[in-house]
Amino acid sequence: MRTGAGRVAGLLAAVASVVLADCSSATTGTSHRERSSTTATSPTPTTPASTPAITAGSTPTWLTYGGNFARTAVDATDPARTAAPRALWTSPALDGAVYGEPLVSGGTVYVATEHDTVYALTASRGEVVWSLHLGSPASAGALPCGDITPDVGITSTMVIDAATQTLFASAETSSGAGLAHVLVAIDLTTHRVRWSRSLDQPGWSSAAQLQRTALAIASGDVLAGFGGHYGDCGSYHGWVVGVPESGSGTLEVYRVPSANEGAVWAPSGVAVDGSGDVYVATGNGGARPGQAFDHGNSVIELSPQLAERQYFAPSSWAQDNASDADLGSTSPVLLGDGEVFEVGKSATAYLLGASALGGIGGQQASLRTCNSRGGSAYLAPDAYVVCSDDAQVEQVRVGPGTTLAHGWTWTSPTGGVGSPTIAGGVLWSIDAGAQKLYGVDLGTGTTRYALNLGTGTPTHFAAPAAAAGMIVVAGSRAVEAFG
Repeated sequence: MRTGAGRVAGLLAAVASVVLADCSSATTGTSHRERSSTTATSPTPTTPASTPAITAGSTPTWLTYGGNFARTAVDATDPARTAAPRALWTSPALDGAVYGEPLVSGGTVYVATEHDTVYALTASRGEVVWSLHLGSPASAGALPCGDITPDVGITSTMVIDAATQTLFASAETSSGAGLAHVLVAIDLTTHRVRWSRSLDQPGWSSAAQLQRTALAIASGDVLAGFGGHYGDCGSYHGWVVGVPESGSGTLEVYRVPSANEGAVWAPSGVAVDGSGDVYVATGNGGARPGQAFDHGNSVIELSPQLAERQYFAPSSWAQDNASDADLGSTSPVLLGDGEVFEVGKSATAYLLGASALGGIGGQQASLRTCNSRGGSAYLAPDAYVVCSDDAQVEQVRVGPGTTLAHGWTWTSPTGGVGSPTIAGGVLWSIDAGAQKLYGVDLGTGTTRYALNLGTGTPTHFAAPAAAAGMIVVAGSRAVEAFG
């Protein structure tokens, strides 16, 4: 990874500037600014007993990376687009770069910056309704390596539980006691912190661990995946940490059983099925050819309690470890028919059986594709793979049966490409370097729309959100919406 089991009992100490007196109080060290009045109401908060459903429907929401926990990156609520979108608004300047995907709920767009600030913007005009500063971010110079500068704060995509009107954000913070990772629950009605919990695990180096992968919710827990920084420096492991949505109770913890590395880092996040089982993909582990399998370069299914159920790894896992060819440079995509799609840096796409991942070399099908990093998209019967080095998106036909085949290939006119999002019958991809948003025809793979961005340079792996007839893009200094 060059980009960056067991349970832990009891409450961990709250850390840095987000320490709370109790789970219902506001954080004394948290800065909160109201920019305009709001009158939103919400149901009485409750802790769900199972994974909340985030599926295509009539509500104009985008509550997690890719719009759902299957990570298909599809907004199925919008009618087919017949005309080019127009620029709707650009937000005021933010206090840092946005690495996570924007979220949309209740007429509001939510983003978070590397300066550890959460912003709420009106979906109609992009005005700041409120902002919440969660603490002091880590300085890039205080970390052993990495490519996020000058601050490292909130890197992952947040997640919203619409039933409880709670926004969850994972922040890296700095204080006199050092660096810390915390999960913060924000009440979307009061715009204040409900509680915070430490995500740090005994014995690890907080400075060497990066929480890049998008948050998820499964069986009443908020899930955060961890890996290392760009450069694979120091001692780190892949982890998944589950925090109860109530803020209290025992954490669920899974550590990838490699001697070192085995990151869970893909920006698109862990995937969750309807039963609450969790699917993660890992980066390179420490084992080399001739050594025992160490769960590097694997797809792993975990129970709702984060106990390992089964795994898949390509036959080339050891060579992939040695060459930094992370399988887990994208996240598993659940296709909804008992199959899982995965592609990574080794330029091979795999079709797996969800109930029988297959162990080493046990894929249902494989197809030579491209080096892919970030996230994929899926709209039956086709998967869409971002080709990070080639400035392309490849269509992969899934089926008939357990087969994979090549479809069209789209090449970015300006030489850059980002993780795909599908909305209005169009595939959307960001060229960060050229500051362009492209719309690609799903049927032909040709460019339909090319839009200039006013967000500042979007971050690498940036993917647009789609909801309420809008395409929302975040960058290094602002957020922009098209519709």
